Amino acid sequence: MDIDNEKKYCQSCGMPLDIEGISEYGTNSDGTLNQEFCSCCLNSGKYLFDFSMEYLIYLWGLFPDSYNQIAGTNYKSEELRNVLSDRLPNLKRWKQKINTVHIHYALIINVQEYINRHLFEDLNSDNLSHIACMSIYHFRRVFKDVVGENVGDYIQRLRLEYIAFKLISTNTRVSKLLEQINFHNKHTLSRAFKKHFQMSIPAFRKTYSNVAYENKIIKQPDCSIKRIKEFKVAYLKFERTHRNKQAYSTLWGQIIEFAKKYNLTDKGFKYVSISLDSLDITEIDKCRFLIGITVPYSMEVPKGFGTLNIQAGLYSVFNIKGGNHELNKIYRSVYLDWLPNSKYRLREQMTFEIYANTPNKTSTDELVTEIYLPIEAKQKIK
Repeated sequence: MDIDNEKKYCQSCGMPLDIEGISEYGTNSDGTLNQEFCSCCLNSGKYLFDFSMEYLIYLWGLFPDSYNQIAGTNYKSEELRNVLSDRLPNLKRWKQKINTVHIHYALIINVQEYINRHLFEDLNSDNLSHIACMSIYHFRRVFKDVVGENVGDYIQRLRLEYIAFKLISTNTRVSKLLEQINFHNKHTLSRAFKKHFQMSIPAFRKTYSNVAYENKIIKQPDCSIKRIKEFKVAYLKFERTHRNKQAYSTLWGQIIEFAKKYNLTDKGFKYVSISLDSLDITEIDKCRFLIGITVPYSMEVPKGFGTLNIQAGLYSVFNIKGGNHELNKIYRSVYLDWLPNSKYRLREQMTFEIYANTPNKTSTDELVTEIYLPIEAKQKIK
């Protein structure tokens, strides 16, 4: 086993440098030796591979014998991946990259939260770049790197998806929606909507209103009406889900470790998930999720976590027992069947889920999920 803490490691691949198998160091752009990198990683100041850190760890895990032969160790595949998972984030190549990504991520999160709060106001790159503390050019590039689309397209998409959600979850007329949103007139909205969704507003509303009938096979979950107090959530944000299934598990792992460290579940705090998009409207690889756990108001959460307060108010609570494989159909049934036929309408708050138990401790059949839908009475009840 590699127990020598004084060893020098290549600051890219993590291979020990002071061993016989590494006969050459990397080179700088001027041809001089760079004793922080091996010759397999750095040549003339340029990295010789462009893997992600996660893929590099995965790759070494596939070939532990090759690593052991060079490094003089005796790791098994999983052991080696664990060692490198601890080592690589502290190496120069990855530490610098990780720090930069974390800084950019935090700044863009602030911008996204501002956009969410002011979606139909005048949002221009100049103002948003000031919020991000960047030049306009740098802001536009970093925003696209973090979010996956340019800021103008992102804002336009969120506006149209908000309108689409209103169309299928309420009976609000388009003329009424125009009073709330930043489109010049009905014709401008119609053109933009049809370009994005490939169908007109009436066709879209008709198509998705019919979905409710398709969901009659879904048993309506038990529902109760509750008034809840405000509470605080510590969360991690997850985006571009379709391409990052492993990252989703990793983030949940971080949430669970955080909860264990502070004994949160033992103290009655609950795991929470908040979806900022509808899977019926938003492409799955652009859906945004917040996953986290409720925490005390006084708690200072670790760096990398965000916090938000779920506002007090009236909620309809739907209790679901078992796996969540049909959760999207249940949401459709709630929005398109239960809500229009109830005496309530949506409030401008976020829908969220609370998990009474978790798969690591409970069988799938016994899992309990509670969906909280923010509501208000359509008219005052006398």
